[in-house]
Amino acid sequence: MVSSGGDPMVFIPLKDAQEAQFLKDNDAIVNDRARTAANPALNRPGVPGLLEAVQASQASNHNVNAVLVQLREGADPEAVAEPIRRWKHLQVFTRAQMEDILVAKLIATSAKQIGMFLVILSIVSAAIVAFIIYTMTLGKLREIAVLKLIGTRNRTIAGMILQQALGLGAIGFIVGKTAATLWAPVFPKYVLLQTQDAVTGFIIVMVICALASTLAIRVALKVDPAEAIG
Repeated sequence: MVSSGGDPMVFIPLKDAQEAQFLKDNDAIVNDRARTAANPALNRPGVPGLLEAVQASQASNHNVNAVLVQLREGADPEAVAEPIRRWKHLQVFTRAQMEDILVAKLIATSAKQIGMFLVILSIVSAAIVAFIIYTMTLGKLREIAVLKLIGTRNRTIAGMILQQALGLGAIGFIVGKTAATLWAPVFPKYVLLQTQDAVTGFIIVMVICALASTLAIRVALKVDPAEAIG
């Protein structure tokens, strides 16, 4: 049995699971037995044991939620699913269709929530990086003025500040990726860490750090070279 999020909760035999899911309440069982006993065709005086057999068959349940079908290599899923839909009158989903159902019903809402949290964290991260780089730049205004005084181009100064921001982002990403890799096995829920997600996250971190450094670069480029001797 699994939760609404797809996480396993308890493992029980199929028969017990069927009874837990399809078991009727006491009133329904009593009413079914009363209707069966009142039916002359099912409660014949000259056939002992018939009523008990019918009631026992009514109490048993062979319903299942789904049957998993594994195809041979190279088999067409739609070619197998269509006859089942047509002749068995059952609902059939291929692997691709089932993935769409799970994504649409179980994962879509969680994905939206996680996406909102990621946007908020990105904004907060950009603000923190911008504040750190801005503070570091304010502490080096005299050094920046000296660089301008000796003829250093603005492009070089901007590149130095950008390198600081990207360096902070790279260090933070490495620490976070290492912590996630080490803690994922002991996390209560299964965490899938994919290389493509890590690459995308690294690019986003670098872009955020580059944008966050623009304020500090703007302040540095406005420094008057005369402040180096003033």
